[in-house]
Amino acid sequence: MKIQVGGLSEGLHEFSFEVPASALGLGENFSENVEVKVVLEKAAKQIFLKAGIRASGVFACDRCLGSFNASLASSYRMNYVMEETEGAGLDPAEVQYLAPGLTIIDLSEDVRQTILLSVPLKLLCSEACKGLCPHCGKNLNNGSCTCTEKSTDPRWEKLRSLRENKTGEWTQN
Repeated sequence: MKIQVGGLSEGLHEFSFEVPASALGLGENFSENVEVKVVLEKAAKQIFLKAGIRASGVFACDRCLGSFNASLASSYRMNYVMEETEGAGLDPAEVQYLAPGLTIIDLSEDVRQTILLSVPLKLLCSEACKGLCPHCGKNLNNGSCTCTEKSTDPRWEKLRSLRENKTGEWTQN
């Protein structure tokens, strides 16, 4: 995804890209095309870019381990400046310096990073996902399990005995 900025007139310009996820190196979770809409405003010594990105992927739910499709939408902004003094006062994460004579801006890496950062840390097929039974492993979204025995972790027995102590005094075993 490259934009030819050399010879581009000053003012607003719009660009649209649709590229395969594999061309961006996104990995196996992303198989469909990535859509990018760019609005670029060129001035004498600065280029302001705003990009909207849409991608989708197949992920595994962190609660039930089932596969689900997720649509991701994100955006980023970038100021491309010709001189360091032009970038003063701007967020350093949104500034890139262009070398003199550079005529092409490649958006691929910025788009790739934006997509990867837009993937949620906790992947859920739905907010109401019930997860798996800790005893039998059944997916509780498909119905309740038949587990009747509620086993307790033996490491908690000492605390349970403290709670059940009727005198309220500490006991040592």
